[in-house]
Amino acid sequence: MICLIRASMTLLLLALVLPARATWISPFISEIHYDNIGADVNELVGVTAPAGLNLSGWQLVLYNGANGQPYRSVSLSGQFGGSGGTWAESYWPVVGIQNGPDAVALLSPADRLIDFVAYEAVVVGSGGEAAGAVASLLPVSEGADTATTSSLQREGIAQSWIWSLSPATPGLVNPGLVGFDAVELPTESAWQLWLSGFCAWLFLWSKRRSRSRVAVF
Repeated sequence: MICLIRASMTLLLLALVLPARATWISPFISEIHYDNIGADVNELVGVTAPAGLNLSGWQLVLYNGANGQPYRSVSLSGQFGGSGGTWAESYWPVVGIQNGPDAVALLSPADRLIDFVAYEAVVVGSGGEAAGAVASLLPVSEGADTATTSSLQREGIAQSWIWSLSPATPGLVNPGLVGFDAVELPTESAWQLWLSGFCAWLFLWSKRRSRSRVAVF
């Protein structure tokens, strides 16, 4: 009986300390439209993330390239559509995005800087959560001759920095995005939860059996 108790406690300890690994694709800015022929219309910022991700607490923060300070923020809500194991894009119309050089930051619910992209020129944050950070410069831009139905879209794989000026696809995963390598993060998996519960039940069961065998004189 003592051996059984020790075995259950050993299994419980392993369940608690062994890290499970789960694939995770960090959300990233995937689409921007800020300038076009005539008066600016259809301005937007798109973010791509794992399907089902809850957006509560996430923010888009627009940065002024002239002084590196935030000039507008957009609170995100809802969740990304689609099913597990897939990607999804959500987008937000943002009227009045400056025509550049400027930048856009993506912040997590913990106010962590997740992505920071600049257009038209390099932008260094001097205020807000992006203070001191250098935004990644997009290799393409929009201008006074850009169609109102176009946008800048990220393409390729995670290790590359490829953007194109393409027909806008707000709310749809960019056709050029392929094979992003997921980052592995420790998470509590189903097998760990099951094993923890089983070990706890085994421990309680063994104690009850030992009590039931105590002789009364």
